[in-house]
Amino acid sequence: MRHIALHQITMTQDGPAGLVRFAAKAGLKKICLFTATPLTEDGQQMFAIVDPSEKADFQSLLTDHDISIINAEYFPIMRGIDIAQYRPALELAAELGAKRAVTHISETDPARIADQLGSLCEMASDLGMEIGLEFTGFAKGCDSLEKAVRLHQAMKQSNLKIAIDALHLFRTGGTLEQLKAIDPSSIGYAQICDGPHFRKSDDYFEEAMNRMIPGEGMFPLRALIDLLGAHVDWDIEVPHFASVPHFDAEDWALQAIAACKTLLE
Repeated sequence: MRHIALHQITMTQDGPAGLVRFAAKAGLKKICLFTATPLTEDGQQMFAIVDPSEKADFQSLLTDHDISIINAEYFPIMRGIDIAQYRPALELAAELGAKRAVTHISETDPARIADQLGSLCEMASDLGMEIGLEFTGFAKGCDSLEKAVRLHQAMKQSNLKIAIDALHLFRTGGTLEQLKAIDPSSIGYAQICDGPHFRKSDDYFEEAMNRMIPGEGMFPLRALIDLLGAHVDWDIEVPHFASVPHFDAEDWALQAIAACKTLLE
């Protein structure tokens, strides 16, 4: 069975350090976490990040719990932001052993997308990392599988790989038939979750942040898994931020892990 990673937004309690400890307790070997994060409207960090000043302690924590990082987030191509400002967070991710860094494309100018994404890929390559290109309905510069494939082909960067998030695939109009036509080697990782329907939408933020346990919704996850090669890294991304009385975050994450393991066996 392939190793699967637990994404930080599936288990946000106690930040990245808590994620490491919980993943190890749950029998996992890999995680996805934040070394950079967008700011909220009031200037706060959206998610807890690894504190650069505690790098050595965090490295020891990873080693002690036999945990490695497949994805470090989150390095979006956005209007008004120069990719160069991501260098410290990208270097931190590399020093912690992250396999890749994740980007979304909010910028819509094709020339600037090519320039900034090219620079990000080169910066990551110098650090021995891949770049994961994740298409989402939120990021209008790359908001579909079709756009992601075109951009990947145009960039011709050997360390640029496409990400397949089940929710973003099906909620932006993507299909398994489209996926079948893609060169399997262009896909680097996939994120597994479930959802209640396939309706295409320009505003599905609420559902994206409150996903369903794999196997409890309508997404054809078994067929999706069968389409992707053994080289693909799998990431459990099943956040639940809705206000629910007596919600147990650890129990929720354990349910998500068990469901993903069942599907991937």
